[in-house]
Amino acid sequence: MRYVLGIDGGGTKTTGLIADESGKTMAEATVGASNPNIVSTTELVNTFSKLKLKLEVTNQEAFAKIDRLYAGISGTGHPSAQKKVHDILSDVMPAGVSITVDNDAIIALYSGTLGKPGIVQISGTGSITYGINHKGKRDRVGGWGHLIGEKGSGYGLGSDALQAVFAAHDQLGPSTLLEKTVPAFFDEQTPPDLIPLIYRSSSPKETIASLGRLVMEAADRNDSVATDILYQNGYDIGQCIKTLASKLFEKNTPIPVVLAGGLFNRVDLFQQAIEDGTEDYLPSIQLIKPEEPPVHGAVMAALMRD
Repeated sequence: MRYVLGIDGGGTKTTGLIADESGKTMAEATVGASNPNIVSTTELVNTFSKLKLKLEVTNQEAFAKIDRLYAGISGTGHPSAQKKVHDILSDVMPAGVSITVDNDAIIALYSGTLGKPGIVQISGTGSITYGINHKGKRDRVGGWGHLIGEKGSGYGLGSDALQAVFAAHDQLGPSTLLEKTVPAFFDEQTPPDLIPLIYRSSSPKETIASLGRLVMEAADRNDSVATDILYQNGYDIGQCIKTLASKLFEKNTPIPVVLAGGLFNRVDLFQQAIEDGTEDYLPSIQLIKPEEPPVHGAVMAALMRD
């Protein structure tokens, strides 16, 4: 019996899962961040060393028989970043283990398609539309960072919410529940009180993205401004999916689209808008909400490696 190790690494945590040939979980552990753009080389070594130790302690027999490792790590889109993580894993993990480091979008995709080609729409704090077709060709739309624009993300919702709040405050836009709920979220009374908090934040992107939940709550209370924000962001997601589909797939072929990320915990608020944005490709596009987390996609990818 041989075993594989799948790793899902991000900016806040890293999860490793050992599975047997049938995909059955034999050991699982979670440690700190492993995005090479966020943490130092020393921290990366420490993170993967801790992961190795935890997995080994949990199931020493399975760990000793790992022969393949597939790591989907955020921040490894560039070959140099992939090599950096690969070299560290090669030093940390047992000799003889075949190691692959890849974009974390791939394992998010495989968690929904079970290893088959398709498109993954990741909408969390940020957003990216990523895909791979039957010929192995990969492409992407978006994911260029919040300063350039990340519609269909927590940041996109939060940024739109702030613009709506200040437009209402200046009497340049319609009234909205967000005028009260956004300042209250920061324990402030009025929109102008928010300016120093936002501009002096140590992490403005995360601060603004945290407001996405307030947009959803306002929409649940039939706030028209919040409803419009959600629809426009959902429609933009649909447009990104449609554009990528046109690059990678024929219109008349089934195209699984995996919806991953925190925004899709409320997929009911986005599904119609996404479908409207992908109308030209319906019914070829099939939206999937994965039942398993991305680390299971990493295991699937490891089992598929030759």
